[in-house]
Amino acid sequence: MRILAVEDEPEYLEMLQEVMNSLGHTITIAQNGKEALSLVDRQPIDVVVSDVKMPEMNGIEFHQQLRERPGHRNTPFIFLTGIDDLTAVKAVCERDCDLLLQKPFPIDRLLQLFAGKIK
Repeated sequence: MRILAVEDEPEYLEMLQEVMNSLGHTITIAQNGKEALSLVDRQPIDVVVSDVKMPEMNGIEFHQQLRERPGHRNTPFIFLTGIDDLTAVKAVCERDCDLLLQKPFPIDRLLQLFAGKIK
């Protein structure tokens, strides 16, 4: 599976890389939504794991713009967030995301999700 991880915190990026590599998935990383959109235009992805609060373009804006791109209307999308007020994120997730994980989250949860090959 080709996973795009969008995260500005190095420790979470490292953890995501370790988990996905241990399961045999290919992971591409971006540090914000703007960088992620550029990657999406150049290479195929199967799943997106994205932080919400990032510089330049946050995860909600990235999510909206990704959904406007051909071929990504239904790409599985997982939000990660450390913010306390989840109102805006929950509103997006209720409409159009697959999962919301609040940081810190158990690594076992990610292992279970990706070992089951999220669809």
